[in-house]
Amino acid sequence: MPDIELPFIPPELAEALEVIMNREGFDTIEQAAEFALAQSVRAGIKRITGKGRALYAIKGKKTTCV
Repeated sequence: MPDIELPFIPPELAEALEVIMNREGFDTIEQAAEFALAQSVRAGIKRITGKGRALYAIKGKKTTCV
């Protein structure tokens, strides 16, 4: 699931992510961090738009803006 690495994180953040990891049943702290980030983004989108929006990866041709 996660494509991120957290080599150096503050102890307080590590503790918070461990709580999330245990509560949600994730195997790694990176999975918990990705979950927390996604939840934060969803909450921000809902505050801005007033609606819940689906988050999914965009797949297709890679183009550059010129």
